[in-house]
Amino acid sequence: MISSLFSKTIGLLGQALDLRSERHRVITANIANQDTPGYKAMEVNFKEALGSASGSLPLSLDRTDAAHLSSGGSVLASSHAAVSPGASQRLDGNTVNGEQEMAKLAENTLFYTATTQILSGKFRGIRNAIREGR
Repeated sequence: MISSLFSKTIGLLGQALDLRSERHRVITANIANQDTPGYKAMEVNFKEALGSASGSLPLSLDRTDAAHLSSGGSVLASSHAAVSPGASQRLDGNTVNGEQEMAKLAENTLFYTATTQILSGKFRGIRNAIREGR
């Protein structure tokens, strides 16, 4: 009964917030390193990462040594950041475009805020259901 109150949607929204936070961290690292020679811009593919986290896409995790951690842990414990494909390289080898990164940061912030508002609405609905039951 109680598990039906906390639908899969709430868990998925929580994972989305975790991934949005990770994407924010990666974007801010790109911005901080935009003048670092040889730095390669990183990117988090949100759709693929969320698909992996929700179980709709299989994770490809190979254990090359028995001492390595198994794949039974949290999906979000590993980073989903990868070098950004197709980024144009400057003479110093850096691939960060500051303007693009700022636009990505603004977009990610909007989506993070929207996700928190949806999650807040879910919890408000549960709270109202509990209060009306008294």
